[in-house]
Amino acid sequence: MADEADVDIFDAVLNLEEDYYAQGHKEGSLAGAAAGRLEGRAFGIEKGFEKYLALGIVKGRTKIWQARVEDTSFKHGDIKISNPRHLKHISLLETLTTTPPIRNEEDDVEEVDDRIRRGKAKVKILENTLKESVPDEEETGVPATKSNSGAGVKVSGATGLETEFEDFKIRRS
Repeated sequence: MADEADVDIFDAVLNLEEDYYAQGHKEGSLAGAAAGRLEGRAFGIEKGFEKYLALGIVKGRTKIWQARVEDTSFKHGDIKISNPRHLKHISLLETLTTTPPIRNEEDDVEEVDDRIRRGKAKVKILENTLKESVPDEEETGVPATKSNSGAGVKVSGATGLETEFEDFKIRRS
C-alpha cells in the first residue's frame, strides 16, 4: 500500500507542459528534416542545371566552330577556321564537353567545375583570336540571364500543389 501512496494522481497533469514540449520538439524536428531535404534537393537541382547549362553553351560554341572547320562550302562572310592552334583549341573543347560526369560525388562535381572553367577560358581565347564575341543585351534586345539563371523557365505539367522527389513526397496546401 505504500507504493499506491507514493503515486501522485496529479503527476500527469503537472508534467503536461513538458510532455507537450517534447511532442512538439519531436514533430518540429521531423518536419524540419523533411523540409531541409526538400530545400537541399531543390538547391542541388538548380545548381546542377546552371552548371550543365554553362557546359551546354560551351558545347554549342564548339559545334559552331567545328562546322566552320569541316564545312568546305562556306558562305561569303563566314570565316573558315584553318589555323592549327585554333583546331587544337576546338579539339580540346570537344573533349571537355563530351560525356561529363553526372553523379553527385565530390570528385565529379569538381571535374564538372574544372571542365566549365577550362572550357570558358578556351572559348575566350578563340573569341579573341578569331575576333568574335557573343552579342550582348544592347545589340540583341534580349536581357542577359547571368544574374537570373532559370528565370522564365516553366515546367509543363507541374501543378504546384505537390513536390515529389525520390525518397519523400510533400504536399503543399
